[in-house]
Amino acid sequence: MINPKFLIYHDLIGIFAYAKPLSKCNNDNFSPIGVVIDETRNMLITEYNTKVKKYIKKDYILRFKIPNYMNDRVDCFLEVQGNKIIGSPINRLRSLKKKRWLKK
Repeated sequence: MINPKFLIYHDLIGIFAYAKPLSKCNNDNFSPIGVVIDETRNMLITEYNTKVKKYIKKDYILRFKIPNYMNDRVDCFLEVQGNKIIGSPINRLRSLKKKRWLKK
């Protein structure tokens, strides 16, 4: 189970995502981009209806679907600006540990 508070520090592979371009941020419609199958420093590689596409993280606002959060019947959605998740998952986790260490 993934806590939405820490999703940006988590590995995103296997999570269903929706996206909308930053240039059209006034539009409230997110389009489904599919399940994240791979993640690089600057890109999300997704698969939707057997089509593989690449999305540059900094160009999109992403909405991730977190299934069965807190044993609810309703899925939880978390909206994240792409520039918040730039970097490899390992480096994002390291930055979380540093932030916690600095607070003490």
